[in-house]
Amino acid sequence: MEEVRELLVSDLVKKFRSIIDLLRYHAAAGRFSYIDRMNAAMDPKVVEETIREAQRTVVGVEPQARRGKKVSFEDGRPKFEEEVEITCCEEEELRREDVLKGRIPGRIWLHGTVLEVAESGEAKYIACLTPPKIPSETEVAEFLDAVEKDISIARRVACLALFGRDVLDFEVAGLKASRFTRGHRLLHNRDIEVESPEDYEKVLEKAYVIPHYGKRKALVEKYIREEADKVGGKILQDEALVEEVTNLVEYPQALIGSFSEEYLDLPKPVVVTAMKQHQRYFSVVSEKGELMPYFVAVINNLGEYRAEIVPGLERVLKARLEDARFYYREDMSRKLRERRDELKGIIWKAGLGSVYEKVERIRELALELARGDDSVDRKLIEEAALLLKTDLTTQMIKDGKEFTLLEGIIGKEYALRQGEDERVARILYEHLLPRFPGDELPELREAAYIGIADRLDTIAGLLSTGYEPTGSVDPMGLRRLAYAIIDLVINLNIRIDLEKALRSAASNFDSPEEIVDKGLKFLFSRFENYLEEKEGVRYDLVDAVIASGVRDLVNLRLRALALKSLLEKEPKIFERVVVGQKRVANILKGHEVGDRPDPSLFEKEEERVLYETALRQDPVVREKVEREQFEDALRELLVLREPIDNFFDNVFVMVEDEKLRANRLSLLSFIRNIFRTYGDFSLIVVEVGGS
Repeated sequence: MEEVRELLVSDLVKKFRSIIDLLRYHAAAGRFSYIDRMNAAMDPKVVEETIREAQRTVVGVEPQARRGKKVSFEDGRPKFEEEVEITCCEEEELRREDVLKGRIPGRIWLHGTVLEVAESGEAKYIACLTPPKIPSETEVAEFLDAVEKDISIARRVACLALFGRDVLDFEVAGLKASRFTRGHRLLHNRDIEVESPEDYEKVLEKAYVIPHYGKRKALVEKYIREEADKVGGKILQDEALVEEVTNLVEYPQALIGSFSEEYLDLPKPVVVTAMKQHQRYFSVVSEKGELMPYFVAVINNLGEYRAEIVPGLERVLKARLEDARFYYREDMSRKLRERRDELKGIIWKAGLGSVYEKVERIRELALELARGDDSVDRKLIEEAALLLKTDLTTQMIKDGKEFTLLEGIIGKEYALRQGEDERVARILYEHLLPRFPGDELPELREAAYIGIADRLDTIAGLLSTGYEPTGSVDPMGLRRLAYAIIDLVINLNIRIDLEKALRSAASNFDSPEEIVDKGLKFLFSRFENYLEEKEGVRYDLVDAVIASGVRDLVNLRLRALALKSLLEKEPKIFERVVVGQKRVANILKGHEVGDRPDPSLFEKEEERVLYETALRQDPVVREKVEREQFEDALRELLVLREPIDNFFDNVFVMVEDEKLRANRLSLLSFIRNIFRTYGDFSLIVVEVGGS
């Protein structure tokens, strides 16, 4: 009989972010993630009724509202009580800091509104962040039509949709809503009735289905740990695999199996990958971290069938390990050094040459980038380049097998077993780090320079073909490459001129100037995102320091952080400085003038004071900036704030006298250039005049 799975329905019209989290039991995240979970809309009348109830019970719907009503749940419906004080905050901040960290016990999302149910001492309160808006029937109908077009059902499904004890009256993708679902396909393969959302979890658990992701995950972790304990080992930590198998089973149990010790002669990553990639087995290691000839598998069945299941699991793994041993023996018959010329036959990208040519470009660029870094062994870069990417020619890696993801790791393992310098072997792996955000970074600086060169070459090459990421579409992974470059430069304190580096990389391809222009814009946009995500630096502060003309990301980060600190500590002073620079920029727009005024033409005391102050501060600011004492540099720039304010309060710049006007414009140009030693403050966004 075909499997039956429910179509989980917990969202209101998703287009409007209208979600009521009252079905939190049956909407447990993570259930059956291997089947597309589909969100359908509730009955429009229910949507409208619930939102109107929310509007009636919130005193004021503006973000500044400070009073609301207590809320509790009765049969899955909100019940509002007496008024209490409420707390409002920015929606994005609240969602990230509170909801994702699980500090808020329940929430109601309505269109344009978030009513947060949170603990405040003994009391509960709601916070209304934005005014509610009710979607029209036409909008709801359009949404349902779109949902039906997007739904693709691989298995027979049941549509379970309850609001309290009521079945919602709607149909989507040909599925009529009901209160029936089905139990475990092997252990309880029959219909079960769910009376209310509160019953959902316990009813399904009796039918050998654990819908709550957290519970399933905890059981997976408990059972695999217990199985490893039986042989005196422990599970090799792999959070991604734990999450994957948690989403693959409804009623987890764990079984331990074994394999021949002779396979332990293979590189450890090969054995681990053979177990994980297709079989989803967990590796077992000793207290010292050494691989043991055991594995633990999570099954979607009862453990009492161990005797029947384990031999099959072992046979499948043996076949995988036999393949790996064959590849390994073939590969070890020739050294990596002998494989270098084979890279000439591997096309890197269509129209962009071979991998051999790419490796040559990487070597040259890495040596150029490392020039001036006395901590780098340039000979080591040369040596590593002789073996770089050669593992792509091995049986283990080529042809898209399950071991292909071990690129770099195989290079390292083979190099070590072939007697190569340990540092060279490490570079073959480390130059690929980081592979994703949050991944480990290379320990060897030589590996970091090679990795940066590799990624810059790829970016330049792809841009030369006309490729550009659009929206969320980036099949070639340019964003990931840019993020990795920034990660390496910032965290390893690598001081390179990004524009010069990109220019060198682009020189190997057609239209180098266009590549540099596009590449810089792209990398700086990623840099903005990186600093905002990692350190909370606003994009406009990053734009301001980039405008200084500096192309050293480490330097730019320090400048941006100092600006952020000043903004947070002295926002009013900061705003006045920025507004002053915006006025300077607006006045100078379209005027070509010198940057040094003639003091003999000054008519007002404010002109003279501003000029003399600027003359004193100019060398001081430049010295602080040169030494990367950016907070000190900002304090020195602040000395100019009062003379600038006085100048604008008492001096009219655009006078009819051409000579006098040009002189005053030159004075402002002089002031602007001093500030631009640090950055272009006129690019910073403030909420007062001139923004």
